[in-house]
Amino acid sequence: MFGRRNPTDRRERERAGEQMADLRWRWRNACSATPLAPMIYTPSGVTRSVPTIEHIDLGPPVTLRVRMRVGLTIDDFHAAAPKLAPAMGVAAIHFSAITADWLQAVLVPYPGAAAGRQSSESDRQPARSGV
Repeated sequence: MFGRRNPTDRRERERAGEQMADLRWRWRNACSATPLAPMIYTPSGVTRSVPTIEHIDLGPPVTLRVRMRVGLTIDDFHAAAPKLAPAMGVAAIHFSAITADWLQAVLVPYPGAAAGRQSSESDRQPARSGV
């Protein structure tokens, strides 16, 4: 069977894609509640400008490579870490500088948490009533 892929590989890629999308969503929401994401006024309204995730390694441990916004320092991320960690669904986040503009964020899971599981789709959606 030429060109046919193993369904398990496809499911794993889909699951990894969903995990990455969930991590990006959580990062944006977590940063929006901190000084890491200043308000930007545009003609269409107000938005927040969050530091950009450029790469995700699902690990373990889950590691993010983040581009810092202009004017931010690694100390700003260290100060925001206690607010970011619960919003990301982890026990802690350890930041380290890669270059002047880039940093690495290592997500430390809660003790006993399943490896690689930071959250699920149901964690971020409101409960639905069974009508």
